[in-house]
Order: sequence, then C-alpha cells, then structure tokens
Amino acid sequence: MNIKTAITELRATGLTQQALADLVPCSQSTINAYENGNRATRPSFSIVSKLLELHAERCCAASAPTATTTQIATTGEPHEHS
Repeated sequence: MNIKTAITELRATGLTQQALADLVPCSQSTINAYENGNRATRPSFSIVSKLLELHAERCCAASAPTATTTQIATTGEPHEHS
C-alpha cells in the first residue's frame, strides 16, 4: 500500500480531506497533494505514522497484516521481508 491508497481508503470511510487533515494534523492541501499524487517529496514520518494508525483503526480487519511506518516512510511503499 502506498500513501495515496491509504488516503483514498480513509476517504472512502466518509472523511473529507479537511477532516483527515485535522486528524493527522496537517493542511488540507497536503492531503489533497498526496491523494492526487502531486506531492514530489515523501511525507514526513509523523504524517505517515498518523495516516497508518488511522487506516488501521478505520479500514483494516484486525487480523490483516499492515505495512510498518518505517517501510512507507523510507521507501514510499511497503515491502515484504523474505
């Protein structure tokens, strides 16, 4: 999962960009940029951490494995360990 997917799935739960930004916290324009793939740089560790926390709470089944914050913060994408 990438940051765009996490935001898209969170938004599908009924959150607006502004509501999501308020929960992270960050600006609505930051959420918009990541959701639309317009952000050139990787999100900060604190933004990724909070988005993943919210995603786990609102979108994931309790038994579903999730990417670690470090995986997404360092690569922009989760990766599988062999």
